[in-house]
Amino acid sequence: MLVKVLASMSEKPAIYLDSNAGAPLHPRVLQALIPFFESNLKPFPANPSSIHSQGRKAKRLLAEAREQVAFSLGDQVDPEQVLFTSSGTEANQLAIRSVFEPLFNSVKSPHWITTPVEHDSVLQMVDWVKVRGGEVSFLPVDETGAPKMETLKSLWRPDQTRLVSCVWVNNETGVVSDVLSLAEFIRSQGGVFHLDAAQAWGKVPLDVRKVGADFIALSAHKIGGLSGTGALWVKPGRPVQPLLLGKQEKGRRGGTENLVGIIAMGAAASGIDALVWSDLLEPLRDRLENAICQRIPGTRINGKGARRVANTLNLSFDGVEGDGLVMALDLAGYSVSSGSACSSGALEPSHVLLALGRTRQQAMAALRISLHNRESWDALEKFVSTLTEIIMRMRTAATPS
Repeated sequence: MLVKVLASMSEKPAIYLDSNAGAPLHPRVLQALIPFFESNLKPFPANPSSIHSQGRKAKRLLAEAREQVAFSLGDQVDPEQVLFTSSGTEANQLAIRSVFEPLFNSVKSPHWITTPVEHDSVLQMVDWVKVRGGEVSFLPVDETGAPKMETLKSLWRPDQTRLVSCVWVNNETGVVSDVLSLAEFIRSQGGVFHLDAAQAWGKVPLDVRKVGADFIALSAHKIGGLSGTGALWVKPGRPVQPLLLGKQEKGRRGGTENLVGIIAMGAAASGIDALVWSDLLEPLRDRLENAICQRIPGTRINGKGARRVANTLNLSFDGVEGDGLVMALDLAGYSVSSGSACSSGALEPSHVLLALGRTRQQAMAALRISLHNRESWDALEKFVSTLTEIIMRMRTAATPS
């Protein structure tokens, strides 16, 4: 039964174009989990902290997965610097808490710099910092969504600034931040750099030694693993303030590890090849972008002109409401998004697009298409035809008679 369930998880909707919300299950995950379940059904996966033979086997599997994740982060990365969490959200918030928890009683008004285009898991921490006496500044972005490096220096407070948090690849637009320049400046000022790499992992080459960050947050289901699993890479010597107290993860996160999710995460990480992935998807994305712009007048490419990851296309259409468009496409058999999956259903304009200078109406009319590596051009061409038909129908209905 479990094998059938796992196999069904690898099936996708008719046309799935929302991999930034959750990538389809990586084939290596299925290959890793089916033998695991077949050999562990009696007894079910043991606790890695147990000292009996089944527990030691579970601990070995945990260590192997940690090594796979570490290897995906660059050569000679110490696996012990990889801390498993329940999600990218927990990884992001753990990094922020680890910097600020010790400061609230020792530093007057510790200062945090982040950007207005961060994932919701980071923006949720703004009030947490402020309520405890900290101060927060937002590094603005340009019209493409790239952080304005020239402004960072003016925001820096030598006696107060302790942390800079930045998303490496924006989950809505796919815009890639210049993290190397950010890291160089932050390091020169003696600050700490927290990098949200959930959408960058597997999409851009990643070597933690070259990036220069102190904390790097990762999410399993963005690379074809299972949701409910994340990781935080921690620079050697950087302390962690655990959210959950316990002896697991070397005392940095309490609670029995999600062994199944971690094995899946390791398997997906072992299949990462960002350059091959980009070479496969970028021509397809560009062809799709051109086809839509040619067929549908009044189309705006959000993030155009900036470096973007190969699979992501964010569009706004004049005279169209994004959520209605998503629902119409869903009825037609296409899974897309109007923005971040973590904020969907809020019926509010995208905070990312507002930060880019889009109007409320333009932000409400956004559509995010995020490809994976299993879609043919024939399928995408049919999608363009369907999208064109729906938008024209919506525009006609919105025009006063």
